[in-house]
Order: sequence, then C-alpha cells, then structure tokens
Amino acid sequence: MTVADRLLRFVSGTAFGWCLLTTTTLHADNEISLPAFIAHYELLRNDSFKLGEVKRITTIQSDGTIKFESHSKTTGLAALFIKDQIAEHSIFTLNRDTIQPLHYLYDRTGGKRTRTTKLNFDWPTKSITNAIDDTKWETEITPGTQDKLSYQLQLMLDLQAGLTTFSYPVADDGILKEYRFTLQGEETIKTSIGEIETIKLKRERAADSKRKLTIWFAKSLRYLPVRIKQGKNDKEFITLEIKQTQGIQLKKPQP
Repeated sequence: MTVADRLLRFVSGTAFGWCLLTTTTLHADNEISLPAFIAHYELLRNDSFKLGEVKRITTIQSDGTIKFESHSKTTGLAALFIKDQIAEHSIFTLNRDTIQPLHYLYDRTGGKRTRTTKLNFDWPTKSITNAIDDTKWETEITPGTQDKLSYQLQLMLDLQAGLTTFSYPVADDGILKEYRFTLQGEETIKTSIGEIETIKLKRERAADSKRKLTIWFAKSLRYLPVRIKQGKNDKEFITLEIKQTQGIQLKKPQP
C-alpha cells in the first residue's frame, strides 16, 4: 500500500477532531454532553514529517438533526505528491446519550482515484441503502448501528458515561463490522495545547491483522481525542495530533 493510500485510509473513518464552536451543547444533560465544535488537527508521518491537516465541524441544523463533517487535505511537500482531498459528513439524531445516524457521505476527489459513498439509514425498516459510485445495494441494520463518523462521537459520550467496554456495529463498505475498543489505562501526554491527562483506548482487530489503532482521549475536555496513532509498528505509523482548540468548556474529571 502506498503512502497516499495509507494517508487516505487513516483520515477516513479513524481520524477525530474537535473544538467548541459555541457554548451550546447537543445534549440537555449537564454531565454527558456533545458540544458543537470546530477543530484543526495536524497529520504526521512517524511524528516528524507533516502530511496534512484535518478540520471537523459539528452543527445543529434547522430541523433539529446534527451534522458532523470532516475535511481532510495534504499540505506542504506532501501536497506535491498526494493531491487527494476527502470530505465526509454524518447527519444524525441524538436520543439522550445515543447517536442514531440518518445519512452518511464520503467524497474523495483531486487525485487519480475518485470515490463517492452514500448511506441512508431507514430505521423503521431496519435497513441501509448503500451506494458506492454507481453501485447500490441494501444492508440490514441492528440497534446501535453507527456510520464511520458517528461512532467516533458515540465513543466520546460513552467515556463521559463511565463505560469501560466499547463495541459498535458500523456500516463499513456495504456490510456491518464490529468495532471494539479496549482500555489501555491512563497516560499524561504533551500536546500543542499543553500537557493533558488522557484515557488510552486501543481498537481490537483480528489476530492476523497488521494494522494498529490507538486513541488518547482528554479527561478534562469531555474526552476529546487529542492524539490518534495508526500503523503496523513503532517505526512506520501515522499520527493525528491536536493543533488548536478554542473555547471548549473544561470539565474537571471526577477523582
């Protein structure tokens, strides 16, 4: 797999980014809430070579649904070789502390390989209409099913709720895949926004899988992901690192 393909796979479905847009929350509960946010993250190869940036935005729409969108692009020297840009969004409703996706869009442009994926969730019939470019099919869904963006927000809410096990059916490439994460303990890390106490999660994969994914969630920032690392080993990996946050409401973690 080329560096370009690894970059595109990383920013699609695994990369996170948050900072507060307004003081409005998307949840009425003061203890468990999802802020409306904008964020900027830096994408690095082996913690040294800058590949690109990821910007994410969450807004409440006029009909009461919530839109979570992500925009990824290469920058600097990397942009001379990798010209692809990725735009994604998930539209969902929030029922107390559970996210229910309605629509998902993935659009990859600018490079040699373009791709558009659209998912429509029909909860009354428990089915998803899945369209990749000109190919369409339907898939059955189960309660709690997420898309490749919405599950990331569900993780944030579940950590606020104090959960210690994390498993989500995710609509991924026309089928439902089980995304499981295990706790790896607590760790204090240094970032561009300061030294932060985090909870570390690692995604479980098949025994023969060579891909590893680890996420650090900031305890004082409503479990905002502040670092994400993916790769085959400690010598070849890609990291998404928090670059800037503005206005996010700090929440002191419980002792």
